[in-house]
Amino acid sequence: MLTLTYGTNQIAIRNLILGVALQHKTAAIKDYNVDSDPLSTIETTLQTGIFGEKTLNVLNVSKITKPQTEKLFDLLKKYTQAIIVLVSTKDLEETSPLVKIVRAFKGKVVPATLARPNQVFKYLDDVYCKREKECYQSLQKLLTVDNDPVYILFMLQYQLRNVALAKFGLQSKLSPFQVAQAKKQAQNFTEHEITHLYGVLFDLDVKLKTGTIAPDSVPVLATSKILSM
Repeated sequence: MLTLTYGTNQIAIRNLILGVALQHKTAAIKDYNVDSDPLSTIETTLQTGIFGEKTLNVLNVSKITKPQTEKLFDLLKKYTQAIIVLVSTKDLEETSPLVKIVRAFKGKVVPATLARPNQVFKYLDDVYCKREKECYQSLQKLLTVDNDPVYILFMLQYQLRNVALAKFGLQSKLSPFQVAQAKKQAQNFTEHEITHLYGVLFDLDVKLKTGTIAPDSVPVLATSKILSM
C-alpha cells in the first residue's frame, strides 16, 4: 500500500491523494514533511494506523537527504501494511533512490507532471480527432509508460476544455499551435456533444475517486465514450 507520486502538477497530486483515501476508505489523512518532521513522530502515526482506524499517511519527500532516505527505507520495512503516499514536487528519474525503494516494495510510482512522454499528446489528438484504430494503439502505448487512470482522465478533461473553448469561440491562453489543434478537433463534435462529454467524464471522475469503478477500466471506457459521440 505504498505509492510514490512526483512532479509539478499539484492538481494531479491532490487528486491522487484523494483517490487513495477513498479507495482504502481511510478515516483521516495525516500530512508530514520528512525534512522537518522527525521520523519518530511519523512512526507513531504508522503504529496507530495498524491497530486503530485506517489513516492515509502523506509524506513530503521533496527535500529528503541520503541519510533520511536510508532511515525511511528501514521505517517502511517495519510497516508494510500502512497506507502511505510519498510526494515529491520534483521530477524524478527511474534511477532515483526513492523510485527504487517503492519498486522494491512493489509499490506504485505515479508521475504527476504535464511534461509527460509524447504518447499522451498523440493519444489526445487521436481520440479527439476520432481516429479509432490509431487511438487505441496510442492508448496502449501510453499505458506502457503511465498506468495512472487519474492522470489519463485528467488529461482527457484538460483537452476537452480546449476543444470546448475552440468550439464556442471563447478566449484562451493556449499557444497558436494548441489553438489550431483544438479547432481541428472541435470539428468532430457538436456543441451538445461537448456539453454531454463534460458530464460523462465528470461522472467517471467521481466513480474513480469513490472507488465505485475499476480504475483500470476508466481509460478504455472514457475513450470509447468520446469516440461514440
